[in-house]
Amino acid sequence: MALSPAQQQAVQRQLAPLVDTLEPGQLLWASGYLAGLAAAALPVPANAAAPSVEAGAEAVLTIWYGTETGNSRSVAERLAEAARGRGWQVELAALDSVTPRHIARVAHLVLVISTHGDGDPPEAARAFHGFIHSERAPRLEQLRFAVFALGDSSYPDFCQTGRQLDQRLAELGAGRLLKRVDCDVDFEDQEAPWQPRCLDAFAPWLKPRSDAPHLQLVDNQSQSTLVHDRLNPFPAELLERSPLTVAPSSKQVAHVVLSVADSGLVWQPGDSLGLWPANDPRLVEQVIELSGADGDARIERNGKQSSLAEWLSDQAELTQVVRPFLAAWASLSEADELVALLEDSQALAAWSRQRQVIDVLSEYPARVSAQALADALRKVAPRLYSIASSALVADDEIALTVKLESTDGCHGRRVGVASGQLLERARPGQRLPIYIQPNDGFRLPADPDRPIIMIGPGTGVAPFRAFIEHRRAQGATGNSWLFFGERHRRTDFLYQLEWQRWLREGALSRLSVAFSRDQEQRIYVQHRLLEEAEAIYGWLKEGAHIYICGNGSGMAADVHQALVRIIADQAGIDREQAEQRLAELKEQRRYQKDVY
Repeated sequence: MALSPAQQQAVQRQLAPLVDTLEPGQLLWASGYLAGLAAAALPVPANAAAPSVEAGAEAVLTIWYGTETGNSRSVAERLAEAARGRGWQVELAALDSVTPRHIARVAHLVLVISTHGDGDPPEAARAFHGFIHSERAPRLEQLRFAVFALGDSSYPDFCQTGRQLDQRLAELGAGRLLKRVDCDVDFEDQEAPWQPRCLDAFAPWLKPRSDAPHLQLVDNQSQSTLVHDRLNPFPAELLERSPLTVAPSSKQVAHVVLSVADSGLVWQPGDSLGLWPANDPRLVEQVIELSGADGDARIERNGKQSSLAEWLSDQAELTQVVRPFLAAWASLSEADELVALLEDSQALAAWSRQRQVIDVLSEYPARVSAQALADALRKVAPRLYSIASSALVADDEIALTVKLESTDGCHGRRVGVASGQLLERARPGQRLPIYIQPNDGFRLPADPDRPIIMIGPGTGVAPFRAFIEHRRAQGATGNSWLFFGERHRRTDFLYQLEWQRWLREGALSRLSVAFSRDQEQRIYVQHRLLEEAEAIYGWLKEGAHIYICGNGSGMAADVHQALVRIIADQAGIDREQAEQRLAELKEQRRYQKDVY
């Protein structure tokens, strides 16, 4: 029944005290909950088709997620919370825990899936992705599904994993209840309207339980217990910034310490810290000047208003050139060259790596309105850094290992938005919005006495500093072996004194290093692994866990091939069998990667 204007105002007055106390994440949950109450209260139209299977309290909404950085997991958890708010029974699981038996018995499925890099499934979803595309995949006529796909439009194969799974489920006979949603890095803007639509699509088959939870008003005092997350970041204070490289190194890497005192943040070794970065004020001024827009003009994005200058400072992606921005700017500037470039994915990727937004505005000038500029730009995404410290040592501080992302582009030196803020612009005492991004796929063994092999060249060594700190604080007796690589021992040996001290103390059992430019023939961590093949295989037979952190496109693949060769040679088996051994280790969570 429609409400009169007076009734609408009365409802608004009732809700206003609650709404004013809620953070964005709570509002997102409440919207789904209220939509569910409304859907349950509405009468079913006489001509509505009845569900083809009996709906009842036994019906379950299954939510599976495949994630690399944790975003898909967050979306899935919020959806599960909203579904439980409707009184539904929910099963939430990561794709690496899903078996073929699970797939065949599920009736109502929401798949929240990210695409890693240029079209690859997340590491934790590879087995599921492979099985569902194989001839062994079962027919799924019993299944109703929806897919929420996450990706990064800076890559040509945007949301490819989500597209593939959406298509494959339909090919296997499953019924699509909702059109797939493809989200960029600013996925929250699409998640908010999608969530209630998704639940509404499944509502005819799912009944509330009798013990359904009820929405309760809370007072302002209880808000102090809010959990800080991606939607509700904590303002962490910058305490320390110490250089880890020395001149004449070609890299600038520093140890950064942030205070999280009184934050309530909890993390484990292997987790990451997410930073919502702010743009360089000089860069914002340049963008405004080159575009001809009025920085004081009011603009609107996703229902929120601000000045253009404010939005560019805190919300806009200015240091990465992505396809949607180029497409919009090609139209605004009427640049045929940009239109042609958009047709060649490889050329576009190479071209974009050498440029930031100001370079595009300079090369293809156009005078645009403030709103047109804001609409063309993508919202900035948080930057993730592996946490390099253990909460057992200091639970009110978080350490990071930060490399300044700096390139000599076609129009001069350009730096990354987050690394530039952490290493160049921020000053001690400044507050930075941060949150913890859990990484359940990169965890120390439950048994602290198990041996571990850690492979982390460059800043990939960061989580292993946390690993050693943590096990040292636990009094663990398990052996630990670190493989570290960089260019030069004298200038680039990150945390050298700490590793050497921990070797003397016994917290670190072995250290193997590879400095690629200190000799004529380049040596990398995979070469050191092959040199220690017999010992590594011995550790594996003793139950060692293997960890890889760092560049996923080159190093991780090379290290994987080295491990395949080691197992094949030492066990006297062929490479295919060695690959199967590694797959088994992965299933046992003894072979884990955190790559980017």
